[in-house]
Amino acid sequence: MNKMMSLHMQHVFLTSIMLVILTACGAITPTIAPTLQPPTAAPPYIHYTPSEISNVHLEFDYPGSWIFSEDKIQGTDIISIGLGDPRLLTVPTRAPEEPHGTPSDFGSINILVQPANPGQTLDTRIEAHKKGHSDVSWIKALNDYQITIDGYNARVFEYQIEPFDENGYISTMFERDIFFAVQDQIYQITLSVAEKERGGEFEKGYEHFFNSLKIVP
Repeated sequence: MNKMMSLHMQHVFLTSIMLVILTACGAITPTIAPTLQPPTAAPPYIHYTPSEISNVHLEFDYPGSWIFSEDKIQGTDIISIGLGDPRLLTVPTRAPEEPHGTPSDFGSINILVQPANPGQTLDTRIEAHKKGHSDVSWIKALNDYQITIDGYNARVFEYQIEPFDENGYISTMFERDIFFAVQDQIYQITLSVAEKERGGEFEKGYEHFFNSLKIVP
């Protein structure tokens, strides 16, 4: 299972230091007290569109409170887009001896965009995924079905994942993996959410995200 990479973001509020210095030195005397502006509220949803130099053929909406990241995996041409429950910000930064990150059970979505290797097809990528999950004792296969995303055929796999020392979870998780191909790329969208939070706020956000998915030529 591809894990979403560690996500971190900060909101930093700056104030005018020069005004304080000049006032303390007697250079100026302010006649109007500065007014601090309240932080701008996040929009309910943010619309993602790929940049002109990005080779991603997707558009979608996601809740404005979620964590967002987009990176190219080092040493590869695979693009990873991460969407996460804002509670992930409370998870400590992983230590070097924690290859899967600090364990948690907060919801996440990971989108992997992988150029097809020579001889690789969507079917061969799916078979590799199925084999990798079937060989793991703490993963239970639930469902396997087909859907259509904006006119493109997709394959869906659903699993139940028990917490284990090496998988980075502290609760039983539900995982949904969606595979489809656009041009010469293979897309994998993975939802991870705790079973105890099924139908909750994060999964509702996922449903909005999924229903907004558009394929960009």
